[in-house]
Order: sequence, then structure tokens, then C-alpha cells
Amino acid sequence: MSMIGQRAAEYRRGLSEFDIFDIAMWWAPARVDGFVRFERWEEQVEACTRYGIGGGLVTAQTAMDVDPYIGNAELPPLLKGHDSFYGCAVVTPDMFFDRDKGRQYLRDLRDQRVVAARMYPGRYRHSTGEYAIGRMCEVLEELGFPLLIWHIDTDWDAVDRICERHPGLNVVLESMDRKLLYHARDYMSLLAKHKNFYIETHNLVLFNEYEVLDAAVGSSNLLYGSYTPYMTPDFSLYPVYAADLPRERKRRIFAGNAKDLLKLGNR
Repeated sequence: MSMIGQRAAEYRRGLSEFDIFDIAMWWAPARVDGFVRFERWEEQVEACTRYGIGGGLVTAQTAMDVDPYIGNAELPPLLKGHDSFYGCAVVTPDMFFDRDKGRQYLRDLRDQRVVAARMYPGRYRHSTGEYAIGRMCEVLEELGFPLLIWHIDTDWDAVDRICERHPGLNVVLESMDRKLLYHARDYMSLLAKHKNFYIETHNLVLFNEYEVLDAAVGSSNLLYGSYTPYMTPDFSLYPVYAADLPRERKRRIFAGNAKDLLKLGNR
């Protein structure tokens, strides 16, 4: 076996020793711009298993590109029979003009193992001011739904305000389209300030990022994500695996932090 083959085999064996939960998965059978396209959910689950990913949090691309209600309705059928996978709904402020209806809508989804929410203020053209998203955030906070946000779809001051005004709402920033390194002073400041602020990791891929973060603000608020099927999971798996961190901290980043956040226990 070649040296490269040996290294690859060592990496696969080492990775297999970790429980891996992917907090940034997408169901996107209609899209053609991903790293790979899956037409059946079972195929995507099988592919994740080959990478060592045993479970995850999945969002329907339709909920972001077409309509939240239509896309969110795609999730429960996917989750049936796949007990280690959970859904993430897309929400907008108008869903909560009637707070009771919005609350019941999320409760019904939660009964079908949808456990988190995303918002897209840029794509869905709404403010992140309290007058627009306050009711929505209050209901998410009440029901224990973390809120995921793309960093290219909002701004750092807005994230700071949300964390400040809703301390019981866990806010997860996803590193879309642009490496987080360029915003290190902002996101590290937020990690240091807010216990309810988290970072999803698929764009934390530069040399020594995990070591620097762990030394400065700790790694308890880092959540592994792959952005599959738009990226190959190895792109995001290897930097965590190869980081010069204690095994227990890698274990927490790969799955423990996310399962605690989502209250999934130690499965």
C-alpha cells in the first residue's frame, strides 16, 4: 500500500472510533450544484454512514428556496425509520403573528422529531429587529428550539442582539460561503460573551483554527457540520480529526456538544 493509502486507511480507522452527529445536513434532490446529488433519502443516509456520520440535523432545501411550509412538510417522512436523524424547520416572522398558531405549528413538528429552526432574513427579506423576530424568538426559546443562522445572511451586531435579548435561545452561526477566519475577531468575541452562541464548523478548515479557538474561548460551543450534499464530509471531518486537541474535546465537537444542545442524550 502506498504512503497515501496508508494515511487514508489510518484516518478512516481513527474516524470510526468517534460518534459523529452532523448538525448541517440538507435534503436537496432537486438541486444540481452540490458535490453529489441524492434522489433518495436512503441513499444520502447510506453515504453518510460510509463517512462515519451516524446521525444529523437535516433541513429541506425547498424550505429556503421555495416556501417554508412546503419544505418543512418534507421532513417528517424522511425521518421515519431513521431514529438518529432529526429535522430543522425554516421559520419566518409571519408564522408567529398569531403566537398561539406559531407555537402549535412548531409543537406539531416537534412531535415528528423536528427539533431546531433556521431563519433567513436576507433571503426572506425581513428585519432582525425585535419588532420583526421578537415573537418568533420567544416561541423558539419557550419550546427549546435552537436557531441556526447563516453568517452571510445577517450581521454580527444582529446576532449579538438576539443572544442578548433572548438568553434562553441558543443561536448557532453557520459559516456559509466564506471562511470564518475573516471574521475571527467577531465570532470569537461572541463566543466569549454569550453562553448561548454556537459555531457550526464546516468552514473552520484552516490550519490550527481549532487549537487557537480552544485556547482562547474553549471548544464547548463548536458543533460539527458538513453542509452535505454540497460539500464532501471529508472537507470538514479531517480538520477536527487532525486537530491537536485531547480526544475528549474532539468527541464533544463531533457529537457531544450538538446532542447536549438538542437534548438528545448520549445516543
